[in-house]
Amino acid sequence: MVAELIDRVFENPASSGGLMVVALTATAIVSNAMFLQNGHHPDPLFSTRPAAASRQVAKPLATLPPAPVLRPAAVAPQPLVMVPLPNPSPRRALPAPAQPPAPSAAEIATQITAAVQRELARLGLYSGAIDGTSGPRTFAAIVAYERAAGLPVTGKASQMLLDAMKQPLKPQAAIDTTTTTDSIAQAAALDQRERDRAASIAAQQQTQAETQMHQNYRIVQAALNRIGYGPLTVDGQPSGETADAIRRFELDNGLPIGGEATDDLIAHMIAIGAIKPT
Repeated sequence: MVAELIDRVFENPASSGGLMVVALTATAIVSNAMFLQNGHHPDPLFSTRPAAASRQVAKPLATLPPAPVLRPAAVAPQPLVMVPLPNPSPRRALPAPAQPPAPSAAEIATQITAAVQRELARLGLYSGAIDGTSGPRTFAAIVAYERAAGLPVTGKASQMLLDAMKQPLKPQAAIDTTTTTDSIAQAAALDQRERDRAASIAAQQQTQAETQMHQNYRIVQAALNRIGYGPLTVDGQPSGETADAIRRFELDNGLPIGGEATDDLIAHMIAIGAIKPT
């Protein structure tokens, strides 16, 4: 019988497939109606559940008791928890403002001398420049004040002397104007001698410079005559002919053109053998 059924399926597959689909559909409908429904059918074909259970399930939703209202329970207060704060970062120290450089000992001495000169001028003992330089006039005025004030005679400006000069003189300490005048005259004489000595030194230096210049020109003139840049008169004078001959020599030897008998020119002539070293 099974073999005959299989033969018919192979003989007519379309009809056999349709019958199988119809059979499966009918089986699904019956199974759903009989076993897969939660509620009670109003007119069931077969009674599979007790009537009381069916009525209890079919009870309308309106008769159900209302759901209880849930109220939040009182929450007990929780203790405060102190959260430690992070340690603040240390502040950077601001750089100290730049301090002006401390004055040197020479600057302090100059300031004290200028202040002493100012006080001496106020007292009528000094009429020179208030420049902080201790010269003969400043020395003479300090000596006059020290003698009048009964101080040790030093003639030097100091902070101690400046402090004493800012105090009023004692009544018995009168300044001897005659001595002061003599001191000023002596200081003027010393200044004149110093100026004369400085002028004499300057004159000697000028004479030495001129002598050296004339000697350089004589050496250069003689050397130029020997190497064919003459004839020149060897008199040590910076004449026009000598300047022209020096410029020709400088041009031929690649030297800066100057036309003067300088020490550099003489050194170059010694290097090339035009002048014999002494």
